[in-house]
Amino acid sequence: MRILIVEDEVFIALDLEMQLMDLGHEVVGIAASKTAAVELAYAHVPDLALVDLHLAGPSSGAEAAVALRLELGIPSIILSGSLHELSEAEIAAIRPITLLGKPFSPVKLHAAVCEVVAPCSRGQ
Repeated sequence: MRILIVEDEVFIALDLEMQLMDLGHEVVGIAASKTAAVELAYAHVPDLALVDLHLAGPSSGAEAAVALRLELGIPSIILSGSLHELSEAEIAAIRPITLLGKPFSPVKLHAAVCEVVAPCSRGQ
């Protein structure tokens, strides 16, 4: 699966990238803002975006996830230590595959990504 990481904390983004590559997925890019996420998505057309709620710049991860879904039809998995900040309206607008609270294990990440593709590319 081709995955876009939308995360402004570089070490977290690189860790996610390694975990996803270990699971056999291709990371098409890492974006730290909504603008960068949309630009990368247009350029590389990922199958999925992993989106943190707090991003660099004036836009939120929720806004990035909504833009990716509405403009390109790209589903998102929301990753955050602040899931409690999401309103019901934001969740309804994003329509995420799932919400993963940070920190999460590689097993939980794999299970969340597997919700997008069946059968999963690696053992379940």
